[in-house]
Amino acid sequence: MSTRHFLFAFKRFISRRGGCSVVYSDNAKSFKAASKDLMYFSKILKDSEFKDFISSRGITWKFIVERAPWWGGFYERLVKSVKDPLRKILGRALLTFEELSTILVEIEYVANSRPLIYVADGFSEPNPLTPLDFLQYGRKDHDFPLHFAELVNKASSRESLIKRKKYQTTLLKHFWIKWKEQYLLDLKTVHHFKSPNAHKEVKIDDVVLVKGSSKSKMLWDLGTIQETFQGRDGHIRACLVKTKKGLFRKPVQLIYPFEINE
Repeated sequence: MSTRHFLFAFKRFISRRGGCSVVYSDNAKSFKAASKDLMYFSKILKDSEFKDFISSRGITWKFIVERAPWWGGFYERLVKSVKDPLRKILGRALLTFEELSTILVEIEYVANSRPLIYVADGFSEPNPLTPLDFLQYGRKDHDFPLHFAELVNKASSRESLIKRKKYQTTLLKHFWIKWKEQYLLDLKTVHHFKSPNAHKEVKIDDVVLVKGSSKSKMLWDLGTIQETFQGRDGHIRACLVKTKKGLFRKPVQLIYPFEINE
């Protein structure tokens, strides 16, 4: 990707998501060049009619240490959790450009619907707070990504259209299953790295993610720990968890912390 093409992509990004003040990235050549170009444009336009526009959208570009991608922290894992299932599911899929574009946007919705932390007022059940609450305020009103709109193509029959739509929906569902498994695994791994004794810290009234059936729709089961059970070694091995469906005894292997811990 050339710097010019990257800048076009970056402009599309801020046009869709709004301006930003800080951008973190690795040390790829195109990213470095783009950062210099942005600063160059900023200097040139300081005395122009766009001065107010540029100054109100000043961007600081920060690079992680060279040859150290792990400095990217959890967001690097998140990128990997999307790329790997995407490659496995769509690797041999036969899709038109419009179908692929639609699936990629749906996948974006899936990733941005992940729970970061929970919010509760003390009277109602805890609800997850997701990136969509910040990126698309007021538009998070679906438990599962919007079904694909009827695409305008050269299909000549109703059966053909239905078949294509089912095919696309199946691909997205397979992606969701694999992505959720990878994401939960990464959650467990990153929190264990920060605190090897994480399970010892689980306590009554903690709100956690509870792993359910991987075949379910894009729903995240939240639960509140009511009781903990220790093994012979003195470590917590299971918990009694209260969810919207009732009380369940779950092993700690099926209980996950939120991406952002308090």
